[in-house]
Amino acid sequence: MPPQPIKTHLPRPRQEPDIILNQPQWARASFDPSGRLSTCNARFSQLWGLSPDWLLLAPHWQEVFSHLVRQGYWHEELLTQIVTALDLTEIETVSFCIQQNNGSCYEVYVGVTALGGRQFDFWDISGYLRPQVNSNPEVRRLTFLLGLMERLQPASDLREIGQFALSYLVEAMGAAFGDVKVIGGTGSDRTAGMLINHISGQFIATHGEIAVGEMQAVLKQGIPYGQGLLWEVVETGKPLFVEDYYNHPKALGGFRHPGIGQLGIFPIPSADGRIIGVLTLECRTHMKLQEAPQQDMLMAACRMLGVAIERAQAEERLRQINEDLERASQLKSEFLASMSHELRTPLHSILGFSDLLSRQIGGSLSDRQLGYVQIIEKSGHHLLQLINDILDLSKIEAGKVELELAPVSIQHLCTECLKMIQPRADKKQLALSFEIDYRLQQVVLDFRRVCQMLINLLSNAVKFTPEGGSIKLSGRMADGAQLLKQYRPDRSLINPKTPYLCLEVKDSGIGIPQNKWHLLFRSFQQIDASLTRSHEGTGLGLALTKRLAELHGGNVSLESEENQGSSFRIWLPMTEMQKPPVIGTQWSGDAGKPLLTQDNRLTAHKRVLVVEDQPYNQQLLTEVLQLEGYGVELVCDGRAMLERIGSPLVSPQSLPNLILIDIQLPGVDGFELIRQIKAHPLWQKIPAIAVTAMAMAGDRDRTLAAGADAYVSKPLNIEQLLTAIRSFSVTKG
Repeated sequence: MPPQPIKTHLPRPRQEPDIILNQPQWARASFDPSGRLSTCNARFSQLWGLSPDWLLLAPHWQEVFSHLVRQGYWHEELLTQIVTALDLTEIETVSFCIQQNNGSCYEVYVGVTALGGRQFDFWDISGYLRPQVNSNPEVRRLTFLLGLMERLQPASDLREIGQFALSYLVEAMGAAFGDVKVIGGTGSDRTAGMLINHISGQFIATHGEIAVGEMQAVLKQGIPYGQGLLWEVVETGKPLFVEDYYNHPKALGGFRHPGIGQLGIFPIPSADGRIIGVLTLECRTHMKLQEAPQQDMLMAACRMLGVAIERAQAEERLRQINEDLERASQLKSEFLASMSHELRTPLHSILGFSDLLSRQIGGSLSDRQLGYVQIIEKSGHHLLQLINDILDLSKIEAGKVELELAPVSIQHLCTECLKMIQPRADKKQLALSFEIDYRLQQVVLDFRRVCQMLINLLSNAVKFTPEGGSIKLSGRMADGAQLLKQYRPDRSLINPKTPYLCLEVKDSGIGIPQNKWHLLFRSFQQIDASLTRSHEGTGLGLALTKRLAELHGGNVSLESEENQGSSFRIWLPMTEMQKPPVIGTQWSGDAGKPLLTQDNRLTAHKRVLVVEDQPYNQQLLTEVLQLEGYGVELVCDGRAMLERIGSPLVSPQSLPNLILIDIQLPGVDGFELIRQIKAHPLWQKIPAIAVTAMAMAGDRDRTLAAGADAYVSKPLNIEQLLTAIRSFSVTKG
């Protein structure tokens, strides 16, 4: 007969602290939540010869008990039991027995103090039950749980966790077979799917491989809600024990074998008490699963297994979410790249032909016709700006925008922005003014992006200020304490001592009621329907301004009063962390090739090969080049160009002087064509300029990496295109 727990033979001590402290056989020590000694009695000090002066230094519990090992009182296994007991006190108060190297025996109680620390009580039982210490059930329980914990701790994969736990439990309990099932679904659609199962060789020999195959087929298929005994365990949260499973009315068909012994089904709970799985064991030993301490050990194991399964499921969900987000981001980028090309291609034609008409090169236009052309061109530029704003915002949100920081004159920056907005302000007879703090000289920032922010704010001010009103742009130095007093669209942390460049646009416009402030700085959001009808726009300007300010490490703020005007401020930190990289230059050809002089540029009677599939774009490029005196050859698709590159009829005399090549072509794309051109001994000397609507982050670098000598994006700026063409030598070679 197995030995009874010690607590049935020994009187439990009373819990009043004063009585415990007066009993000489008790040694007590309490440790605070950080693990340092807070109180102890004299017996604790005397029992192991611990110096009171040392104890007054509040050593950590690891130092105290490691000292007992070094002094020879304890062996390493006792220290391991202490560590295990501390982990288990999160669930319950733990008691167990230890035997020191000198033969002394103590019953140890470990519990949680009112302040969240740990309290140890050591009761000397050497004269009571020393021979039974090593067979104490609590020691076996702790050993069992420690072994299981060691296996579950490093595991992260759900199946790996189940394999560790089940292998250990089957061995420790002497079971013939066992399995772990995880509950999936909700309500009546739930299914118990097998995570892992383990069948001993003896069980296979007894029942045969055919019977075992039937059992595994049932487990792999999953057990629907309501079938079998396990759902009673899921609903009640209590273990179920069956002595004669073969004759049980709810036994599953594949498991009806007369040789099956006692069956135990144990619930696996999550942290909040939900049953997320079940553990099934078939045991053939004299040890009854429902008898203590085995049942208690298995329930504790199930709690640990539940925590491990829940952790693995959370990690798997997080991994899946990250994969979905990454895929969504990739699809979004692909969509934006595609839409950018599809939108820029017709805009390329609209703006290009509008420019040609406005130049009146092909013939004079009446004033009315010229006005129509200007309206078309203006509308095209407005649509282009909208496309650019959408792409900019998307690139920022995708983390694909890098700032080009450099020292910038604030006065020059603001003056340039005012020059760009002046014509629009003049049409509404708005008074523009500018004020700058004399202390502001140069600040490290991205000139183009800050201009973009200011133009957005100035454009809104012009749009929402009635005729005859006023707009003021100002720049000053400020600190974080002033920003803290402002209304901001977010509540990010601000250091009150941080120096800021504050750029403010103040108008005398229609103003914004305070209950609508929260709608600002949101993508595609305007104040209300009336503003949407009265003023053009999509609500992207303020959202883009906010994102660009945040890229600089800054913020935006707002003050406004209905019918009185508004003040929008951009706050950019002026810190030493802003170190400018190498200042970039304006567009040029390949950075490794110097621009050529005027004498070597393209002149009349030189031929340009245009590889372009869109008819309108072909016509536009042909018109532009012919008006400049260049001969033009057209190739309409990538496959035809590839055949021309490889044609045996090609000679140095038949080669063009320069190639303009689109990237997105039917048959063979421009990247491959450029690579073929640069790999061909005759073609490789011909400059190739990529003229493309691909304008996403990285497209320029990708194009140049393929071998292009230069990159020009659509919609085309005709002067920029001509400058690019003239920049390359066309002398045949």
